[in-house]
Amino acid sequence: MQHVKTVTIFALSVMALWGCEERFMEPQGPTTRADKVLNPPSEGNGGFTPNPGGQSLPYPTIIKQTFVPENELFAYMKCLTWRIEWPNYPSGTDENKIPTVFTLSNGALNSFDYLNGVSAATTYKANFNLYHNAKLETANTLWNELTYTFGAGNQMETTWFNKTNYSAKTIEDWVKKRPSLFKSYWVDNNQEPPTYQQGDIFLFRLTDQNRYGGIRIVSMTPRIIEVYLAVPNN
Repeated sequence: MQHVKTVTIFALSVMALWGCEERFMEPQGPTTRADKVLNPPSEGNGGFTPNPGGQSLPYPTIIKQTFVPENELFAYMKCLTWRIEWPNYPSGTDENKIPTVFTLSNGALNSFDYLNGVSAATTYKANFNLYHNAKLETANTLWNELTYTFGAGNQMETTWFNKTNYSAKTIEDWVKKRPSLFKSYWVDNNQEPPTYQQGDIFLFRLTDQNRYGGIRIVSMTPRIIEVYLAVPNN
């Protein structure tokens, strides 16, 4: 019953957001799993404390889904997806305290202050920035924000980003039916970390793992971002 309740909550939130527009991350049947992340992986329960003794701030809502293609020919890959909805933080909120650095291996979303206040190993697992400065940036180049990135060497994986003109509907088909296409349509480039706006869609590549995915900027106010990662279905 809890699973059904979670899926229902998610479906209603999507309908409220898009109305008659294209619906994207919506349960499609037994091949889909949806989980509302009520207990953030690292920064607390419901709210988070950036550093011991620091002020608690509301944590973003994160909904995770897994899509497995119904066609068995393409079911050797599946797609992990996260929909992240940040609250509207009060004017003047210290951005170092806002969860912004995403880790694909466990779905953790952490602030700069939090990562700088725990062991270096947590930073080394991180992949990229999502919220800060409305910019996508691989975590291992956030030298001014993250203490442990400087001198991390090969301990941190690099993420490359590539803005795409493919429509949200096309990306939806990749997520639900052909996750392998994130790799097929990747084009290497050396662009600067991209600043984004509402409606933008990016493809990304993890260089060490040679895995691929996408990022969709659903809304700027409130900030809503979806992250997709194609992985082997085993």
